[in-house]
Amino acid sequence: MSDWDLDAAHRHSSRHRAELERSTLCCCFYCGASFAPADIIDWIDTRNPREAWTARCPHCGIDSVIGDASGLPMETPFLDAMYARWFEETVPNTEVLGRYRNGKKPEEKT
Repeated sequence: MSDWDLDAAHRHSSRHRAELERSTLCCCFYCGASFAPADIIDWIDTRNPREAWTARCPHCGIDSVIGDASGLPMETPFLDAMYARWFEETVPNTEVLGRYRNGKKPEEKT
């Protein structure tokens, strides 16, 4: 069991463009991919002020992106805990999830 407050951590996955732009590494807790903030090209909540836009993962398209400027760990145990908290009961394991979580690069097919 971890000491992470997953509900508080989840608040860093939306309305966070300014925080992501201060980050050097971003991760998606849906697919497990890690990437540079500059790789993010798709934003939602664009009616909000620009700094409050929400990123979509450049690999899977889900809005489950967090950045290291949040102070949260960008490591597999934390990402797995976030996935379990927010998706495990509602989303089946998909091909994309298995591909990223098994350490393969996005362009590799299983």
